[in-house]
Amino acid sequence: MNAFHFELEEDGLGVLTFDLPGEKVNKLSRPVLQELDGLMVRLASDARIRALLLRSGKPDIFIAGADVKEFVTARAEDAREGSEVGQAVIGRIAALPFATVAAINGVCLGGGSEIALACDWRLMSDAKKAVIGFPEIRLGIYPAWGGTSRLPRVIGLRAAMDLILTGRSLDARRARKLGLVDEAVPAAIFQDWCRSFARGKLGTGKRRIRRPHTLADIALEGNPLGRKILFSQAREKILKQTGGNYPAPLEALSVLEESAGKSLPEALAIEAAHIGNVFGGEVQRNLLAIFLLTEEVKKETGVEDPTVVARPVTALGVLGAGVMGGGIAQLAADKDLAARMKDIAPAALAHGYQAASAVWKESVRKGRLSPKELRRKMLRISGGLDYAGFARCEVTVEAVVEKLAVKRQVLQEWEAAVPDTAIFASNTSTIPITQIAAAARRPQRVCGMHFFNPVHRMPLVEVIRGEKTSDETVATVFALAKALGKTPVVVHDAPGFLVNRILANYLAEGVRLVREGCAIDAVDGVMTRFGMPVGPLALLDDVGMDVAAKAAEVLAAAFPSRMSIEAGEELLREGRLGRKAGKGFYDYDGTSRRGPSPEAYRILGAQPKDPPPLTDADIEDRLVLPMVNEAAFCLEDGVVREPGRLDLAMIFGTGFPPFRGGLLRHADALGLPFVHTRLTELAARCGTRFTPAGLIRQLAERRQGFYEVSS
Repeated sequence: MNAFHFELEEDGLGVLTFDLPGEKVNKLSRPVLQELDGLMVRLASDARIRALLLRSGKPDIFIAGADVKEFVTARAEDAREGSEVGQAVIGRIAALPFATVAAINGVCLGGGSEIALACDWRLMSDAKKAVIGFPEIRLGIYPAWGGTSRLPRVIGLRAAMDLILTGRSLDARRARKLGLVDEAVPAAIFQDWCRSFARGKLGTGKRRIRRPHTLADIALEGNPLGRKILFSQAREKILKQTGGNYPAPLEALSVLEESAGKSLPEALAIEAAHIGNVFGGEVQRNLLAIFLLTEEVKKETGVEDPTVVARPVTALGVLGAGVMGGGIAQLAADKDLAARMKDIAPAALAHGYQAASAVWKESVRKGRLSPKELRRKMLRISGGLDYAGFARCEVTVEAVVEKLAVKRQVLQEWEAAVPDTAIFASNTSTIPITQIAAAARRPQRVCGMHFFNPVHRMPLVEVIRGEKTSDETVATVFALAKALGKTPVVVHDAPGFLVNRILANYLAEGVRLVREGCAIDAVDGVMTRFGMPVGPLALLDDVGMDVAAKAAEVLAAAFPSRMSIEAGEELLREGRLGRKAGKGFYDYDGTSRRGPSPEAYRILGAQPKDPPPLTDADIEDRLVLPMVNEAAFCLEDGVVREPGRLDLAMIFGTGFPPFRGGLLRHADALGLPFVHTRLTELAARCGTRFTPAGLIRQLAERRQGFYEVSS
């Protein structure tokens, strides 16, 4: 394969360059590990080598980690052996008889970080793309090539637990502060500095790490009682955050606890022994499937024609400077784009600036951004009350009020002020793009770019193709979404598009359950235990009853047989808009949610019954199965091309529990014969809104799942 190139310089400095042929990134596949293993055996016996510099031949990439595609075919029973093989190869690096230096020029994750840990010294570029971390927990596993064993010895138990259990990555500055790397080196001088540093280690031999211990380290990590407290607190936190639905964090914690105070060989054996408890399990397979889907999107252009090229975007216009508009401007500026906002009043513009500033101020508070960087980023945002400056914006996102007439008027004004090549992307949540573009002079330049709130946190962007939207427009907006750090999913034009259409009956059914005598917090509790971040009634409060009512009106008009305006309209009339008004289904103390509101029950004419009218299982079916049913209708209508993209949209747009693999993967796990039977029963008891989609009936009859048909 020749993934590695070795050069020995006259002074005894060995330079080992990892440059995987035919790939944009360096990945650790089985053949790569075999090649590296043989190379380490040869280098260990070469008396001419006095120090070794391990570097990458890829720009912005050190080692991206293991080749996870191999995980798809790997068997659970082989997990321990795979761990031991990786440990052995990396162990040979650690055992080399001369000083080793890792030159981390870019992305260094997973197995790449484990290789870096095995080196005596680690230097890291301060380039923006350079990060180091252990993201395995997000794939349902933990670092099992020595990472779980070596990391506590380098940075301490508490810090290691944080990195392993969260999967978060660090830039050079934070990695240096933590002791994970020895130096954060300016990118402009990185290569020369690393060679010079490595030459300074010629003939010095191996490094013995002596990590400084604080009083807190001694109290919590240095004795069995302190460690017991530390692990107990960590386990409690994991269970609170995950509900016990994710086995990997708990298994990783068990590995760390069992190996604490033991020798490195003993810790490595424990690490390898436990990996089979999570690898190959249902949750691990689901998380891996989501990761692979996300990687596919990164390689796509959003269109089928391979000759279509996205136009570059350097400046983004934003029409409407509310919470969404300000959030979109902040996102663009954070990714080094110029952002130009427009609204109809100075006070509205001020709200946009405040919304953008608030996101960065939170980063400053957490130490992830300096006040100087905040000021520099804010300078990328400008605004005004007219279209001055918009001619320079290759794409403009419209984020005005959700009214068709207003959006058409704004589009008409915008077209008169910008070049013919400019793109108009509406952030509408429900109104079809074809209707918005009906009177446009250049409808081929109009599409949807639907962000989800809060913009800086929600990963999904729906890229909506209208009837006359061109491929170039779709490709440009698709590429822009990726450049903004989002996961785009292309959906075809229809009322509610994809995510909001699927959510509509879920939200409406939550209101119906309350009217039938279920407690507000009981309904929401069923869904949070299911794995949703919040239940339907809390979500309505977060979205706002006014926004939900407008969406419900559009969808009820489009799909009258199964959707109705059921968004707590009585609460809306009483001004109970949700969190932003301090009152909705719940009462609020500032922005903090308190208990269900007695006033909400009174306005809805409903009171919780004792005993409850439905079991938790019945409530779950009433809420989840309508989403599955509407998802099937979306596939029938061609709103999205295949189940994987639909599941990705639901996970990244609604927080549908990743451990379940997505809405349709969850339906496949239930079995479509069961889903069809249960929907039929609910239709007979509760109404035609539960009537199964034709696709569900067909698949149930053939005893197939959504993913079987698409594969």
